[in-house]
Order: sequence, then structure tokens, then C-alpha cells
Amino acid sequence: MEKEEEGHVPFLDIDIYRKTEGSLGYKVYRKPTHTSLYLHQNSHHHPANKQSVLASMIHKANALCDQNSFTQELEFLATVFKGNKYSPQQTRRTMKPATQQIIFLYADWAG
Repeated sequence: MEKEEEGHVPFLDIDIYRKTEGSLGYKVYRKPTHTSLYLHQNSHHHPANKQSVLASMIHKANALCDQNSFTQELEFLATVFKGNKYSPQQTRRTMKPATQQIIFLYADWAG
């Protein structure tokens, strides 16, 4: 059973945390031993498999992050993808639909 530590409770792949105003927020949870190693760009896999790694990580961020932590997660993923030798163009191309979706959601919410 997980217990709250410093306002955070990890549950499955989600880190549920208490915001300063008292409401709950959520973001992707990674164990402290997480290595940020995924399918390397220079590996001998089909390009579609490599692209699916990027897309699935961005989908996970979109599904598990609240609006406040989504941008931080995308920045983290950009760093991880760079470390796994994916090109900035490929990273931007994969992230574009997710960032557009969050902009549209924000515009609808703020509107």
C-alpha cells in the first residue's frame, strides 16, 4: 500500500499530488531507478517501431498529465528523445498534434 510522501502518492503510472490550493493534480510517475532508455534511433528496427516509441510516450503524457504538468512532461520527453538520438525534427513532428490538442483544450476551457 502506497502512502503519501511530501504531498505525492504514486499509483500505477500516475503521481497524484496535492496542489497549493488543495486540489489534486496528476502526472506521469517514474520510479527513482528509471533510466530513460528507450528504443535507440540507431538501432536496427523498422522506422515505424521507432516512431511508435515516440508516439506512445507522448500519448501517455497526454492521457496521464493534468494541464499544469503536461508541458513539463513534454520537455522531459524532448530531453529523453534527444538522449536516445532522435532528431529534433522528428521529435517536433511527433509532438505537434499533442501540443495542438492541449492548446485547443485550453482555448475551449478559457473561452
